[in-house]
Amino acid sequence: MSGVTANSEKAKKSQFTLKGLLNSFLSLFEPIISYFRTYMENNRIDIDVLYMVTYMNSIATANISRDEIFKRVSERDEYACSKYMNQVYVLAKNWNYEYGTACNIVAERVSNWRLKDLLMRLSNAMAAGEPEAKFLESEWQTMMVIYKNEYERSLESMKKWTDAYTALLVSVSFMSVTVLLSTCIYNMGDPETMIGATLIVIALIAGIGSFVLRSEAPKELKTHSMETRSPEQDRIKDMSKILLPVAAILSIAMFAVGVDMGIILIVLGLIIAPMGLIGWRDNKNVTKRDEDYSQFIKMLGSVVGSMGLTVKEGITKVDQKSIGSLEPLVQKLYIRLVMGLDPKVCWNKFIGNSGSELISKFTHIFTDAIDMGGDADRIGKLVNNTNMEVVLLRMKRRLVSSSFTTLIFPMHTAMCALTLFVIQILIIFSGMITNLYSTMSFNSGTDISGSGFSVNSLGFTMFQNVPTHLLATFGVALVVILTIADTLSAKYVDGGDTYMLYFYGSIMAVLSGIVLLVVPVVVQSIFTFTSLSGV
Repeated sequence: MSGVTANSEKAKKSQFTLKGLLNSFLSLFEPIISYFRTYMENNRIDIDVLYMVTYMNSIATANISRDEIFKRVSERDEYACSKYMNQVYVLAKNWNYEYGTACNIVAERVSNWRLKDLLMRLSNAMAAGEPEAKFLESEWQTMMVIYKNEYERSLESMKKWTDAYTALLVSVSFMSVTVLLSTCIYNMGDPETMIGATLIVIALIAGIGSFVLRSEAPKELKTHSMETRSPEQDRIKDMSKILLPVAAILSIAMFAVGVDMGIILIVLGLIIAPMGLIGWRDNKNVTKRDEDYSQFIKMLGSVVGSMGLTVKEGITKVDQKSIGSLEPLVQKLYIRLVMGLDPKVCWNKFIGNSGSELISKFTHIFTDAIDMGGDADRIGKLVNNTNMEVVLLRMKRRLVSSSFTTLIFPMHTAMCALTLFVIQILIIFSGMITNLYSTMSFNSGTDISGSGFSVNSLGFTMFQNVPTHLLATFGVALVVILTIADTLSAKYVDGGDTYMLYFYGSIMAVLSGIVLLVVPVVVQSIFTFTSLSGV
């Protein structure tokens, strides 16, 4: 019995030790996880702080109390900064702090500088006795200026980095060619190690370039994350459940049986192309809806405010021809409201079918403020001005992104083709020289192999240690790396939802596959010398 107890205790001790080791191992990554969590939260706060201030300014037109303003904004889970406003509300409501003091306390715990400054200014205004409505109006104007300047600075920085990235592509191709030639001509150690290290360096350079473009691009969300989405987004979601597993399984199967990588990339690109095309169309539709929404919400607010109508009645007074792409969505909204459905459900369907994050944010602002008795005309103008500012900034971004995305396709094709062209020349040249010397007699100093040659008596050491299949593998790996990096870069610069990766990825994959298939054939046809190679 004592032996069983001892074994049980030993097992528990061993389990405890293993658990402790696992926890210790995981704790090593805790700082990294915490850093990325904070980084992602700060990005969301940068996006949401303008919308939150617009929301607070809109509901303040209803002349509600300070408690009610903080309570309402703390309940809006779609704002990343609402939890900090909830902390202010809890400190003031449950712990009897003054709101100014509560804002100071929370501001000390906030890492995002925009939200910190907002809370500090809010604290000073409350300490000075400034009315909330007046302060929020001024703060909304301030945040509009800050957001515009930050967005434009990000655009300028992104524009310079897109130029740097195109230069980086040229440099990567030049470096690849230089390393290959150096490895073939000189004895630089193990060729596999040298070429493998080169691929790692190229992957790091391309990855850093894509990451910098992502960091410098303006932070914004274009599509919402509601369950009800636009028809195109629903179609992409349904198709992805089938096409993505098919693409992955088929690519792995073809690679396992030795199918040419060019064919694999073309097949992969063609499989995801339907999702990419639908995503591209949805992206255009969302852009158009965002532009038309400004006019719609301004007219609706003006009609409701000036004529004293309800929102349902006001929709009938809005000129349907002037709202463009929103006309079918507005008609469906009106039909649902007339049928007596819950207005909240009706508006959520309207937002969901639009697929737009801007429409989601501003519609909730408009309807909440109206329900609380706010000034409809003023709220409509607030939402219209904010939405229009964001739309105009996005137009500036499209000018920058369109030039880059138009250039990246031919640049990607040219750089991949150039590198493969040189690699194929090296392979053919190696085979030609090997065949040439295999038909001639040399003294014992001659060393000829199937993958290269070495004529020691002549001092000729080119292609001595470089297998030709290694050069071909290097070319394929380089094309794959550039395909992934260029797809990510194009998406980061253009913005939009994740489905834009399908659009750019399908085009890049097909172009890369064509290059992998065509370039070897073209080079072979150009450099065919029957007198030397016997071809």
